[in-house]
Amino acid sequence: MILLGLLLVLGLSGLALAAFMNNDGLFTAPAGTVELFGYQAELTVGQVFLAGAVGGALVLIGLSMMFSGAGRRARRRLATRRELQQQRAEMRDLQRKHDSMESQLASRRAAEANAAGARDAEAAVQAREAELAREEAREEDRMSAR
Repeated sequence: MILLGLLLVLGLSGLALAAFMNNDGLFTAPAGTVELFGYQAELTVGQVFLAGAVGGALVLIGLSMMFSGAGRRARRRLATRRELQQQRAEMRDLQRKHDSMESQLASRRAAEANAAGARDAEAAVQAREAELAREEAREEDRMSAR
């Protein structure tokens, strides 16, 4: 595509140059008076043509600057959007990991609490049995003392 565009530009430039060189009266034929910003100038056909060519070139440069700036901005927006999606995906993964670790921690704590509760229950049963044994011993002492 670039090569085709380059060939087209070169071909048209050569054609314009040939037309310019073969027209002898181009810079001598008057085109009329042109007034711009309060100034008047008597221009020939060739000068008007050159002014138009320069103006067209400036318009093309301006358009290319606009489109390149728009393309750069679009690429930057796309990169920012991709980065934001990537950060959101990482955040979801981290949230999932956090939730799973939190549930594992809660299950460990519950298991430890159950184990501690079972130990406390066993200790309470042993303490109760020891208390009952002491009471029985006291009653036997009272009975033997009578």
